[in-house]
Amino acid sequence: MNTGPIAHRYATALLKFVQETGAGEKVYSQVCVLAYRMQEYRQLADVLQKHPEIAMDRKLDILDAALGEPMDAQLRRFIVLVYMHKRMEYLERMFFSFIDQYRSVSSILVGKLVIAAPVAGLKDRLQGLLSERTGVSVLLDEEVDPSVLGGFILNLEDLRMDASVAGQFRLLRRELIDNNNRIV
Repeated sequence: MNTGPIAHRYATALLKFVQETGAGEKVYSQVCVLAYRMQEYRQLADVLQKHPEIAMDRKLDILDAALGEPMDAQLRRFIVLVYMHKRMEYLERMFFSFIDQYRSVSSILVGKLVIAAPVAGLKDRLQGLLSERTGVSVLLDEEVDPSVLGGFILNLEDLRMDASVAGQFRLLRRELIDNNNRIV
């Protein structure tokens, strides 16, 4: 994700800061929650980024409410710094840049698992198998899509594994069409 040089520099500074203090995992999880909440609720992002008339204490209270828990002290300090330097408009991009950098440094791969119906334990088994095979931590987001018909589709970084019934039907159809076109 291209986050721009300002957001990238601030995210890099936050990453170095949390690595030095040992709060990386906690800050990472909170930044993930805040980034996705800001993306999901555009009003939250607008209040934080586009309204300089709202006091910093109020913005921190809003962030605590969005998290559902008190913000980590290092993250709070970072956000105050961003506010003081009048860079709040880049906050969401800073969060996403930090997430990308943290995952890269911590060897975390994030993927998406699309299934036709919920299957107990499938996500955990695939995460364990992929972690074992790749040697890095793998996190999968699960999505239910009935159009898959059965099986699953796994997207992990640049890898796409289509083990779905719908995918097999597409392959079969393509083969039949190709074979029909050859008969003349």
